[in-house]
Amino acid sequence: MKRWSVVYFLALTAGLVWSCKDAFNTDDYKLKKVIGNPTLALPIASGDLVTNDFLSDVDQTQIKVYNDGLIYLFYQQTLKTQSIRDLIIFPSRSFTKIVPVPPGTLPARASEIQYASLNTTESFSFSPERLSEIKLKNTTLRVTVTFAPTNPASGVFEIQLRLPNFQLNGVPFQRRITLNSTTATFSLTDYVAVLTDNTFPMEVAIFEKPHPSSVTITNPTTASVRIDFNSIDFQYIKGFFGDRSALNIPPESIDVDAFGTSLNTANVSFAQPKISLSVSNDYGIPTKVTFGSLEARKSNGSKLPVQINPASPLSVNSPATLGQSANTDVSVTNTNQLINFAPNQFFYQLGARINEGLTSGANFCADTSKIRVTFKAEIPLYGKATGIVLADTFDIDLSKAKDTDVESGAIRSKISNQLPLDAFIQLYIANANSIITDSLFTNAQTAIVKASTVNAQGELINAGVTETEASIPKEKLDKLFDAKKIIVRARMNTAKDGAGNQIDVKFKSSYKMNVIFGLKAKLKLAVDL
Repeated sequence: MKRWSVVYFLALTAGLVWSCKDAFNTDDYKLKKVIGNPTLALPIASGDLVTNDFLSDVDQTQIKVYNDGLIYLFYQQTLKTQSIRDLIIFPSRSFTKIVPVPPGTLPARASEIQYASLNTTESFSFSPERLSEIKLKNTTLRVTVTFAPTNPASGVFEIQLRLPNFQLNGVPFQRRITLNSTTATFSLTDYVAVLTDNTFPMEVAIFEKPHPSSVTITNPTTASVRIDFNSIDFQYIKGFFGDRSALNIPPESIDVDAFGTSLNTANVSFAQPKISLSVSNDYGIPTKVTFGSLEARKSNGSKLPVQINPASPLSVNSPATLGQSANTDVSVTNTNQLINFAPNQFFYQLGARINEGLTSGANFCADTSKIRVTFKAEIPLYGKATGIVLADTFDIDLSKAKDTDVESGAIRSKISNQLPLDAFIQLYIANANSIITDSLFTNAQTAIVKASTVNAQGELINAGVTETEASIPKEKLDKLFDAKKIIVRARMNTAKDGAGNQIDVKFKSSYKMNVIFGLKAKLKLAVDL
């Protein structure tokens, strides 16, 4: 009730008394002053605290809910790994073949014939790879022809290069090179080459073209054919790729600020957390992945090793055929210890080795093949904790009651709490810039939230309900009337059993704590009549 409402009420009462002056001797009953102590009730702050409020500064995409309503945090990230394909780099290769050109006089001819030829087997001499098949990508073939001592006659001869094991849609590579231009370039993209430990057959033939007059070939005459395979790259390869180690990739880290700042100072123990690694392998190669480093870290510099099974280096499964993937699951054996450690990040460094100790094998990989190591963490909000700290700020405006003469006051609170948390709550008075000027409660007045009761599975039975009234000194009330903001800070602990021991409790999405704070003030009011 506002001051002027009280004055109006008292004035109205006096008026009623005056209207009855004929019934009374007004001199005997004349009022000189009215003194009253009305009570003022004003709301200060109210609202609902839900489980998600603990996670307000957590990426909301990482917050999940099970079918039973239990909230959990889910982290998944694919670790950076080096592609084994990056280790398989083929240098350009060149082959020069000398084809003898039989001497003599060539009579005029009306149709072509094969004049000379050379069949040979060549090797790319790749090492340590011994390829049996390669589908080429962005590869070019350049053919350069020179005659010694000179070109016998322009337009008489053509060179044909045939690579019977290099095929496009089942058709072998075969090209003619006219001697009007000594160099020709062809694309081998999409050609599939079938090799035997990097070797392949090559056929070079010299064709005598039709010519109207005789031509003399001197002795000796040779054709030098240079074949350059440039920018050899692959869409896929098969064969044996050798025993080799991948270079260790630079260290990386995964930020895991699981609960934002809510649990920075809390002592937390989680029930049933899960951490795992999954290795997806596209390579048809016996492969081992090595963790040079794998540990949880806190911002204060402390570390905790991540223990895995199988241990590092771990052999990963390989797919049976090209184009498939094989998965290998890796469990983390100290999950509870890691989660209770409350790390800010996981740090790792990876390496890989293929064909360890092997001298032969049927390997395959595509240019898109990868090894992907995926980190997963699933943390249900199920456990126990002490020292959880939450804070919220509410605007307040008691300026209209500021001039009231307050005799005494108290903060009334009414709280219905479904969360398995008890709480010590302090209200701070702050200015418009949220700078705290004072607190309202003494230490003895802060224990005002009762935890809900839970069953043996940590699930809600009944909400904890409390109604309290805490007296506030006048000097603090005066500051409250000047305040622009109220900051509510709660320090909470999870529920205990009948013996006073903390038990594992669950936080479900539907649970909430309803909080109402109000000011009860007794006014001192005197009105002269």
